[in-house]
Amino acid sequence: MQKLRITGGYLKGRSIATLKGGVARYTSSKVREAIFNIIGDVKGKRVLDLYAGSGSFSVEAISRGAAEATCVENSGAMAGRLKENAVLLSINKYCQVLYMDVRYAIPLLHGRKSCYDIIFMDPPYEKGYIEETMGLLKTHAVYSRNATILLEYSKRERLDSSCKEGLTEVTTRRYGDTVITILEPRITS
Repeated sequence: MQKLRITGGYLKGRSIATLKGGVARYTSSKVREAIFNIIGDVKGKRVLDLYAGSGSFSVEAISRGAAEATCVENSGAMAGRLKENAVLLSINKYCQVLYMDVRYAIPLLHGRKSCYDIIFMDPPYEKGYIEETMGLLKTHAVYSRNATILLEYSKRERLDSSCKEGLTEVTTRRYGDTVITILEPRITS
């Protein structure tokens, strides 16, 4: 079993247990730390973690002061491990795990009138999920006017211009094979 180390906040240095056998590709602690250095203070913010996997982004956000996180994961094994980690780290009351496909979760959360300040998506690389998910977010907006939307994808992928429609690109950074693009809603008067 691989362990991912939390890089900041009150849980800094603690570990998140993952699954063996190449079930998922995990965001490295180096990339997570870089993301949080870019987005800055997350205190009191609500996080939506799409394609959550181990939930390392959400755990890191809660450790750094986020009010709560909703993690969407469609693998039963991964969702189960995420719930176990939340209990072991005593953050389960701040971390909701939805064991379902993102295509169903976003309309469900929209129907519940959920609204998030940070949306992080790290889908399997090179499968076209980012375009599909961004389309769902445009149809079922579950983010605030001041939200930060973070996309993690492979350097071999290109973001379709429709992904950025109505959004402003804050930055794009590359870390080895991984690319992080940060978007914010375009404020119109």
